[in-house]
Amino acid sequence: MSFPRYEKYKDSGVEWLGEVPAHWTEHAIKRCVNGCVNGIWGDEPDGENDIIVLRVADFDRTKLCISDEKLTYRAISEKDSQPRLLKVGDLLMEKSGGGEKTLVGCVVLFDKDYSAVTSNFLAKMTPKENWDSKFLLYVFSHLYAGRVNFPSIKQTTGIQNIDSQSYLMEQFTFPTLPEQRTIAAFLDHETGKIDALVAEQEKLIGLLKEKRQAVISHAVTKGLDPNARMKDSGVEWLGEVPEGWKVVSIKFLSPVQRGASPRPIDDPKYFDDDGEYAWVRIADVTASNGLLTDTTQRLSELGSSLSVKLDKGSLFLSIAGSVGKPCITGMKACIHDGFVYFPRLEIDQQWLYRIFEASICYGGLGKMGTQLNLNTDTVGSIRIAVPPPQELDAILVFLDCETTKIDALIEEAQHAIELMKERRTAMISAAVTGKIDVRGYCPA
Repeated sequence: MSFPRYEKYKDSGVEWLGEVPAHWTEHAIKRCVNGCVNGIWGDEPDGENDIIVLRVADFDRTKLCISDEKLTYRAISEKDSQPRLLKVGDLLMEKSGGGEKTLVGCVVLFDKDYSAVTSNFLAKMTPKENWDSKFLLYVFSHLYAGRVNFPSIKQTTGIQNIDSQSYLMEQFTFPTLPEQRTIAAFLDHETGKIDALVAEQEKLIGLLKEKRQAVISHAVTKGLDPNARMKDSGVEWLGEVPEGWKVVSIKFLSPVQRGASPRPIDDPKYFDDDGEYAWVRIADVTASNGLLTDTTQRLSELGSSLSVKLDKGSLFLSIAGSVGKPCITGMKACIHDGFVYFPRLEIDQQWLYRIFEASICYGGLGKMGTQLNLNTDTVGSIRIAVPPPQELDAILVFLDCETTKIDALIEEAQHAIELMKERRTAMISAAVTGKIDVRGYCPA
């Protein structure tokens, strides 16, 4: 798509804005809204003064709106809730947070028909008369994407806080109300189309991940020969397995041992940026794709002597946080007691990795996530099917090939999503800064 430019431009006087349409006006953002009204957290629900309190977790940062997936009720007196009640068209800003600076300052639209207030980490901004809420929403989205919020962010004790008064003093240029509405309608239509395409790609990724898991699960329980004679494994999650396969508990293939941590874990003497061994945290494993190639910390010689050392290429399993996630070290690493490992495994560790990766072996142990309780005994007691060595090798080769193809399709879809999101951001930027003229736009 291509759009014309306005006939005349002028210097905005704002370095990061550059030229803007000649008939647009420049002034501080604060002239568009009735300030920021801070939220309140309230007390535990009491059945009398309960009201929905919107949190940062309720932000849909892609669609710039509120998600109704899991609303929170708190007890707040009428005196405290009344001045904070939200109405359709209000803008909600994240004022405080414990994450990256890029999160604080995000603005979404309140477009719901229920009574609600914001939590103490949020603030509401009500657009003044003659200002279109949707247009202002896209303006704030542009400012957020361009990190214009950064100079107004302060950090104290790990919490990011945005000075709303300072932020609202930022200069911007604005068209008339009819043009605001035209631009907002254009962006609603075009971003809606992009969001639909993103949703399709996300659905595709979900289906590909399901297929990947199904391919692995079938291969490690049924093998590759559809005509193989089967037998009852005696294990619910395994069902029938090929006759030549052995069904055995993991503990009979290797001891299952737990990692260890130097204590206290935050003592600097246990860490050294140039240390030989990487220090593996749950977050490192969660962020990995199953092969651990990087961590944020390394242990000193003393620290590593008090932990469990693994050589490059070793298999270990998370039993805390991302419970049940297997990982293989791509470096020398030390693991703490949130992991177990298999020091003398009698089979190719990739076989065990694939079984853990499919996750169906946890079926009798509880739900995946926080309710799944793993320890050395429960992991050791898991019964798996092991084919003869030659067949095992052939299955692993097959799985490498099939998962590589599926992973490539997933990566392609993820790349498409990133491109579409970049397109979305660029379109919003161009429209709200007047780099394109959409006044003659007719939706297809």
